Amino acid sequence: MMMPHRLSHLAAGLLSVTFALLLIQQPAVVAGEWDELTKESPWVFLGDSNTYAGGYVAAIDAAVQGDASLARKPFIVNLGMPSETASGLSEPDHPFPRPCIHERVDSVLDVVKPSVVFICYGMNDGIYAPLSEERMQAYRQGMLRLAEKIRKQGAKLICLTPPLFEVAPVAKQGKLGPTAEGNYAWFAPFENYDEVLAEQAKWCLKNEIEADQVIDLRTALLEYKQRLQQTDSDFAFSGDGVHFGTEAHDWLARTILKELGAPEAVQQHQLTETSRNRTMKRMHLLRDAYIEATGKNRPGLPEGLSIPEATQKADVLLESPR
Repeated sequence: MMMPHRLSHLAAGLLSVTFALLLIQQPAVVAGEWDELTKESPWVFLGDSNTYAGGYVAAIDAAVQGDASLARKPFIVNLGMPSETASGLSEPDHPFPRPCIHERVDSVLDVVKPSVVFICYGMNDGIYAPLSEERMQAYRQGMLRLAEKIRKQGAKLICLTPPLFEVAPVAKQGKLGPTAEGNYAWFAPFENYDEVLAEQAKWCLKNEIEADQVIDLRTALLEYKQRLQQTDSDFAFSGDGVHFGTEAHDWLARTILKELGAPEAVQQHQLTETSRNRTMKRMHLLRDAYIEATGKNRPGLPEGLSIPEATQKADVLLESPR
């Protein structure tokens, strides 16, 4: 992974102040609570396609499993779903009605019985159209309902703000909306769609869902992108504005670990190509098995093994030499 270049002292100071002001609005799990949090198990990650792809979830899992100081380590399951929303909305030109987390969350909570749940929704909830109060209200209500179910189950809730939509790669390919019919969709997004995610993130930081912690992924990615663009003005995390590559996933993992109070060595955990491939394979095995067991609400997903079989194979990968 390419390391970020140093900002000027002034720019770094301004960014730090901005980030600090945002964090004041939310509760935080401080460093001293890391040991206690990692005793909670399992951890479940819910979200859309970037969560389903799972690079940041796998990197967090690898870092946690590699923390030799922990006597007990949480079992981490990725239950993200591509195309999914919290709002229940779907654009007219989507090839199938978008899946909604509310169609499967009861089953997830019943089967997995998580102790900690991370949620990251928003990218699809604005259905790639201009900002509207109606769609924002659907997002807010969907998140509030989801949070209520998780809290009722007794799990800790950690809200991850929606990240960012990158317009430059989409504009470069000439794929900005609207379509000839006047619609917006994932393949023809509104040029300023990132404004929608900014509003969603701002609302998440108010913590009306009463999460145990809110982690601001959006600001962390924006700051990191600014650093990288100092040497490459065209740098983008994605090729389509939405789906992030390894660089962003690794930075998201570090951000989450830092905000959870993980030790510096855990935050800086490095994956070799071999260990990354093994970690991703392990994550995919468990993800597909648990999605199979808790219910699919989207076509085109791979068939998963039974949970016992997947767990056995995953344990072998965990014990493999690094």
